[in-house]
Amino acid sequence: MGNKKYSRRHFLRSLTSDPEVITGAPFGDKDDPLFQKYSRKKLTPRTYSSQLSEIKVGTEEADMQRVGNPVTSGLQAYNGAWTEQEALHLLRRTNFGWKKSMVDALLSTGSASAAVDAVLNVNPTPPAPPVNWYNNISGNADESVTTYNNNTTDNPIIGYGDNWTNHYFPTYIPNYTPTTAITPSGQTTNHNRMDGLRRWLFGLALNGDATIREKMVWFWYHFIPIDFEVIYQSSNSHIFNNCARLFYRYMKLFRDNAVGNYKNLIRAVAVEPAMMYYLNNQANTKTAPDENFGRELMELFTLGKDDPNNTFDGQLDVIAAAKVLTGWRVENLNTGSVATNFKTANHDYTTKSFSNFFKVNPSDPTPTISSVSPNGNTELDALINMIFNKSTVVSQYICRRLYRFFVYYDIDANIESNVIVPLAQIFVANNWNIKPVLQTLFKSEHFYDMANRGCYIKAPFDLVAGTLNCFNIDTSDANIEWQYRIWSRYNDSYSLSMEQQMGTIPNVSGWNAFYQTPAYHQYWINSNAIQKRFVFIRDIFNGHTISPITATVNGVTSNRVFKVDPVAFALNFGNSTVAQPSNPTDPSDPNKLTAACVRWLLCIDLSQAQRDSLKASTLLSGQTTDSYWTTAWLAYQTNPTSANRSVIEPRLRNLLSGICQLAEYQLM
Repeated sequence: MGNKKYSRRHFLRSLTSDPEVITGAPFGDKDDPLFQKYSRKKLTPRTYSSQLSEIKVGTEEADMQRVGNPVTSGLQAYNGAWTEQEALHLLRRTNFGWKKSMVDALLSTGSASAAVDAVLNVNPTPPAPPVNWYNNISGNADESVTTYNNNTTDNPIIGYGDNWTNHYFPTYIPNYTPTTAITPSGQTTNHNRMDGLRRWLFGLALNGDATIREKMVWFWYHFIPIDFEVIYQSSNSHIFNNCARLFYRYMKLFRDNAVGNYKNLIRAVAVEPAMMYYLNNQANTKTAPDENFGRELMELFTLGKDDPNNTFDGQLDVIAAAKVLTGWRVENLNTGSVATNFKTANHDYTTKSFSNFFKVNPSDPTPTISSVSPNGNTELDALINMIFNKSTVVSQYICRRLYRFFVYYDIDANIESNVIVPLAQIFVANNWNIKPVLQTLFKSEHFYDMANRGCYIKAPFDLVAGTLNCFNIDTSDANIEWQYRIWSRYNDSYSLSMEQQMGTIPNVSGWNAFYQTPAYHQYWINSNAIQKRFVFIRDIFNGHTISPITATVNGVTSNRVFKVDPVAFALNFGNSTVAQPSNPTDPSDPNKLTAACVRWLLCIDLSQAQRDSLKASTLLSGQTTDSYWTTAWLAYQTNPTSANRSVIEPRLRNLLSGICQLAEYQLM
């Protein structure tokens, strides 16, 4: 990306160096023993020290070590306390942030096991599809209306607010005069739909339920990605005016199989039109085998390439796989029946020999795949079966990818033996179904180990969508065009500025943060992105405006302003008109309110000195007695006038924004 890379410690230190951040010694990470104990801050294999005093904070030695005992917890069931902290941890990792209602629902289940079952109980009902949001923008009316005079019943005109996901732009248009084949328009409309799909996907992250579905969609997408713009800009026939619906199909495949069967998903992806175009299997033919998809199928999607136990031949096996995959073609992209079909004339019917890596038993003959015309389509299944017969390699590789996405990036010998290996065995024993693997992981002692909390730098999606969700900021709008503009602000402006955007991927390996050794998710932090994280937090508290591009948007001319409502957030913890000493989160008590906000917004608690300093500089406005806040809060509760609100609101905003500007808020 061309930007200076920061070490994790330099990143965290720089976050608290902004002059707008609340000042005072207690907010430096050097004074936070809990943060020191549980933070991980090295780019080399783990080394351990049992005593904080053995390492001088701020030294190179400290930057290269993790303080604390080795992480030896495994997959035995977690039977510890089930409190808001455990529920929040589960939601932060399996969702985009949390909403108070989600936390309350999980707490009511009574245990981690029951809560995980609820999180994995994915609703199969599909969400409402993306629609024509662009029709009333000057020069952007759907081209099926402006060009085709379409009066057919199988491909009706797409008007404002209509579902476009099954609509296509044909090359030949029935009842068009003169009745000759024409080159259709549709390119502008297709790009508008593609942009709308990105925004709709972000809307799902904001409006999803408490289950893991949306987070799993993005696990699969980063692991088996396509890039919208790369395909759109390719030279394939009819792509410019028909690819948006392929992208919708691709993302729907992940949503429909969020916690389903991994082997079946790989088989489906292999012939999914968007992947056929992205990795060029569309051009794979017997006279010129294309190695792209065959290579990534093995190196990225199933076997991996960095495991010392993985010794498949990167040249011999890739060439053989490319020949197996010849003959598949996307057809009818400019019709209502787009499909990937097998074409016998394009298939290589020679015998394909693979390396001895793929032997199930050492005494087996050299693995081969072949077929007799016209049954070459069976070779794809034979290839997938051959790969999955290497069950130990495949299962352990996928479990490492799951672990790095949902838990932490660093897998040492303890974690390999206590977590990865047994998870992989569960994966194979359950015939490649992913749900039992997730159940075991999320119910384990290891998942709730304190060493695995507050150690993971938030991806941009987690920071942006998670912040909007936890502060319950309403981004919905009944006006369709406004709704898509609102989603665009967060996906195409804020998240993209931090180097993550739905539908955009840097390369076929996905986002560096989820796979690239040695830094992994520290790649999210560089001299550009770190400033954009500050900008987002500043804007969400100060209020940011979304304006129409044209004079009006469907008759609406006013700007839209979005910001945190700090009073509403505090009311999550109670709204009595009298002090409630027995309430552990009584918002009239500044100590309890500060502690509650810290617990809910940060993964690791702050020291008492930090909380006291935070309380004094915000809720007490520099005063020394707690009654200064209590009196103001109870006055507002008794008589919620704008005058009384104006007394407490800026103090609450300072408290919440101060917490969110701490380094720890960037962690989950």
